[in-house]
Amino acid sequence: MDNLKRQWSKMEITSFALKWIGIVSMIVDHIGRMFFPDIWVFTAIGRLAFPIFAFLTAVGFMYTANIFRYGIRLFLLALLSEPIFDYAFFGTFFYPDRQNVFFTLTLAVWMLYLWISVNNLAVRWIAVILIMLISETLATDYNSMGLLMILIFYCFNNENMKQNILVAAVNILLMGRIQMFGALALIPISLYKGEQGRKMKWLFYSMYPLHLLCLIVIREAILR
Repeated sequence: MDNLKRQWSKMEITSFALKWIGIVSMIVDHIGRMFFPDIWVFTAIGRLAFPIFAFLTAVGFMYTANIFRYGIRLFLLALLSEPIFDYAFFGTFFYPDRQNVFFTLTLAVWMLYLWISVNNLAVRWIAVILIMLISETLATDYNSMGLLMILIFYCFNNENMKQNILVAAVNILLMGRIQMFGALALIPISLYKGEQGRKMKWLFYSMYPLHLLCLIVIREAILR
């Protein structure tokens, strides 16, 4: 058992590898939603994607040289992706009742900015709750629970045990059902030791709208 623990402690992956795990999980999820909605395995695999992206957003916030630029980049990507997201999942280029996940990540950046900028703890939590209410009102993907996950990753980034317990609780207890599989994302996340690996910033961001466009083209070709 001790030998197994030592081997596990030596295992590690870079943020490059972690990003690809998130991307592949996301693509599997969206293939399931668009082509195989009755096969739950696709959705279960896809549940790993958001916790990984939530973790990477918290890490990105900690290490970005310019928080404002980071937030604007995510917001522009959200705007660019929205009509593609709407058409992929709702069959129209404008569907105001649901917003893509990059709106959630954008709100998370401003939530974390307020968290570090405000000294009063009560005011901090009021700001967090207001951002969560905005997310719920806009119906962004993963909404307030997604924001809570990102806040946990940020606040407990040096306390792995507390971080894992809280994130698992959000996925299993607060979100429940199929999202309980999201707790499995903590396995690759726990193997990340801070190494960046190969850079893929623009590829990572562009994969969201690009893979949806590819799936739309495939679906339209099948339906003809």
